[in-house]
Amino acid sequence: MFISEIFAQGFRCFEPGSPLQLKLTPGLNILVGPNDAGKSAIIDAVRYTLWTRGDDYLRPDELDFHVDATGARTSEFTITCTFDALTADEESRFLEWCTNEKGILRLHICIRSARRLSPGGGSIIATQHRAGKDGEGLPVDGELREYLKATYLKPLRDAERELRAGRRSRLSRILGAMPEMGPESKPGVIGGKATLLDTLKAADKDVSDNTAVRGIASSVNTAFLDKLSFSDDPLVATLDLGAHGSFDQVLERFELYLNAKSGEGRVQRGLGYNNLLFMAAELLLLQSHPDQVPFLLIEEPEAHLHPQHQTLFMEVLAARAAAGSGDAQKRVQVLLTTHSPQLAAGADLETMTMMVGHQAFPLAATYTRLDNSDYEFLRRFLDATKANLFFARALIVVEGDGENLLLPALAEKLGRPLSRHGVSIVNVGHRGLFRYSRILQRKVGPAVGIPVALIPDRDIPPKEAKALVGKRMTEDELDAEVIEARMKTLRRDVGDPVDAFIADCWTLEFDLALQPLLAESVHQAVQLAKSSTRKPERRKKIIEAAKKEYQQWKHDGLTNLEIAVKIYDPVFNSNASKAEVAEELAAILRARPDTPADMRDRLPPYLVRAIDFVTQPYEAGKPPFGNDVEEDDVAEPAPVEGAQ
Repeated sequence: MFISEIFAQGFRCFEPGSPLQLKLTPGLNILVGPNDAGKSAIIDAVRYTLWTRGDDYLRPDELDFHVDATGARTSEFTITCTFDALTADEESRFLEWCTNEKGILRLHICIRSARRLSPGGGSIIATQHRAGKDGEGLPVDGELREYLKATYLKPLRDAERELRAGRRSRLSRILGAMPEMGPESKPGVIGGKATLLDTLKAADKDVSDNTAVRGIASSVNTAFLDKLSFSDDPLVATLDLGAHGSFDQVLERFELYLNAKSGEGRVQRGLGYNNLLFMAAELLLLQSHPDQVPFLLIEEPEAHLHPQHQTLFMEVLAARAAAGSGDAQKRVQVLLTTHSPQLAAGADLETMTMMVGHQAFPLAATYTRLDNSDYEFLRRFLDATKANLFFARALIVVEGDGENLLLPALAEKLGRPLSRHGVSIVNVGHRGLFRYSRILQRKVGPAVGIPVALIPDRDIPPKEAKALVGKRMTEDELDAEVIEARMKTLRRDVGDPVDAFIADCWTLEFDLALQPLLAESVHQAVQLAKSSTRKPERRKKIIEAAKKEYQQWKHDGLTNLEIAVKIYDPVFNSNASKAEVAEELAAILRARPDTPADMRDRLPPYLVRAIDFVTQPYEAGKPPFGNDVEEDDVAEPAPVEGAQ
């Protein structure tokens, strides 16, 4: 069986009127999202309901009760974990706790915690674990309680300590639960096959009989203990390996550690490798223990792991979570949280759930506006640099390096730095601008509270650029219907929480060059990018020459459009890369004395609107979402002839 749903109401960040209802798959389930979105609360909700294997002391306290907007704390909370796909053996063993729902047996484990004030001013918390969807069934205890316990790997775990020998060590409990270390390995019968304990006792006897060991024990007894003993209470010491105790004490002497690279001897390894070893031991226990639901909770498995090892670990975890009934390894259900774009990029998008504003948004095909081809595309192209979209408070999706490098500087000049507002830029490199935004658009249910600004180029050159673009058609040569269709296509996926901010004229660089109070700075940036020199003297001469050339254009009476074409010429003809132009222009703009109000008047309006959109409080359904373009109304975009 597996956990199919987690319900939480009044618990921490989950309001009584807007409870968590999280659907899970039998295999891998990944929770992503920004800090304080509710990921850890879900993990703890499961821990409270099912308990975990280990020494964790789990008991709800006052801080687990939800606090509303007025500061009032709820008086109770409810958490329910629902199990589906019970085997015949599980149905027969736990029938009295199961619920028959239209001929299907399900197991609901419900925890209810009630809080009341004590006479002394504190709180008294009463907690019940019962079966039934609403907790109306039998108390959960005994065999069922042990069977349902989950394995929990906490964040920033001390793996080295967990694997060290010692009383009640985590390793001793892992080993003790393994079938290979079970009853058949405890003391054997005479003439039977030697067991682990038999072997240890034999080794203990050999050590005890060693001349040096016996000599030390004799010296301690004769030289000291004889003289320190009362006549009726002699003190006698024995020196051995201590294999005469219980089997658990034997297991507590084991350590698990990594060898040196040569394969011989023990060395101190890094935190990351020790974490891998510890997680491997826990996975081994989960897939082999016959009397435990194989359910693994992991918070931040990326702790101490570099990106390549994060990828390797996720491949192993996904394989264990995908094992079938015919596989020799038992299938493990996994629920993990992560803040790692590397892990998110390497995972199947359909296994992920975004947590935003304490709400769960599964990313499976049932819920998003992505179609099958979108999932296939994203499986190939969603890398770690783009996967930061799962952890942002707002997103700007751009087509190239120029926008990626320049937009942070423009936002700073507007007094709205993107980093302070938790805004991430996703550079799709001209590939599937809308495929990424559809991740956050829903077929059903509320909108995801993460505003997404798409900034595509208009890609329609003005008539003044005819000499520059050659045979390519300019705006005056295109039918109005063609232009309207293109603009409609660029806005085809506008709708909560996505809006498109299309270049006013041609491209980002051209539109910036078109602004009278920015054009000279853009010209300087383009000329510096053409040279790529880093010598201060040479750069100073280039800037002076660019200033003179710009002033000459103004003196000659060129229009703003004609000047913009001349500035953009080296970019269009690839004599200056867009990335280098953006880098140079960002440095120039940061050094300019413009105030935020000045820059608001000087930038192209669509860029100002885009930056405002992602740095202001988001309200679902606010304009311009009332004018969505229906997907069926727009065919796949026919590219404008010669578009670049």
